[in-house]
Formats: sequence, structure tokens, C-alpha cells
Amino acid sequence: MKIVRLVSMAAALLVASACGDSRGVFQPTTPSFGGDRSPEPSTSAAQPTQTSGHFEAIVDFSTVTLTSKGGNCLLQISGRLVFSGTIEGTATGRTSALEFAPCEQVAVNPPGTFEDVFKSIAVFDGTVNGQPAHSNLLYMGRVQVGGAIAGRFVFSNGVDGVLDVHAIVAVGGDYRGLVVVR
Repeated sequence: MKIVRLVSMAAALLVASACGDSRGVFQPTTPSFGGDRSPEPSTSAAQPTQTSGHFEAIVDFSTVTLTSKGGNCLLQISGRLVFSGTIEGTATGRTSALEFAPCEQVAVNPPGTFEDVFKSIAVFDGTVNGQPAHSNLLYMGRVQVGGAIAGRFVFSNGVDGVLDVHAIVAVGGDYRGLVVVR
């Protein structure tokens, strides 16, 4: 129950930040996922890598939960993102989406029927430009009616960078941007 409350609060903050902050929902600050991160810079000079490629969204629909939030619906679901291109590997995690429709309607319609804002918290394992990489990954954005996503990947704690994402909900899409492997 505590996790549901925390995720609900996070979704509400995401929606509120999109409304009350000039940065908007697509200008995130880098999240902290815990773990040991030394404030000291690395002794090896990590070079930025320009990335581009594709990812597939593999959704485990058996894990979906719906929680009514006023006239809206908080949808939570587990899944994976499978990357190809400059970034190769898999990110496994959980997504919370505030659907702008009642849960009764969300339950009987396919993904992308209603507008929503979402956040996925995942752990990535794979490579960046052939270099082994392990990182936390935050994927967030807005789903438009019809399923188009404009979003961001925010890598931290092993790989650092913010990538632009253009995708289709529950399908996948393309990414592009700079990262640094630490």
C-alpha cells in the first residue's frame, strides 16, 4: 500500500509540475535512485557518446492494476524496454500512468485511447557503443490520444544522459541524444 501511495504522489507531482513550472513535464531534473555515487569525478575522462536507435516496449498486461483517482485512473504495469542501435540491452521496470479517464473506461479500451502522463522506473543492462553499461533509467512523457509519445529517457548512476524519445505506447520507438558511460 505504501508503494501505491508513493507512486500516486509521484504521478500527481508529475502532473502538477507540467502545469505549474515553466520547464514542463519534459524538462526533468535527474532523479536519485540511491546506490553509491561518489561526488568525486572519475579519474578516467569519460567521453560523451552520441546515441540513436530503436527500442521495443514489451508490456506484461497480467501485472496491470487500476486505481481510481477522482475522475482519472492510475494505471500501473510492469515490462521491459529492449534497445537496439548505439544502445543495446534491456531495461526492466514498472510504469505508472495517470490516465485522463475513469478506470471503468481504461479497463476496456486499448493503450493510447486516452491521454496520459507516465513515468517508468527501470534498470538497464547492456552496452553503449559496445562498452558494457549498467544504469538506472527513468522514462517519462505524455501519451496523446491515438498513442503517440513525446518523452525522455534519463539515464543515471552508471550511464548519464537525457535522450529524446518519439514512440507509440506499448509498442516502442526511437531515441536520440548524448550519454556518458562512467
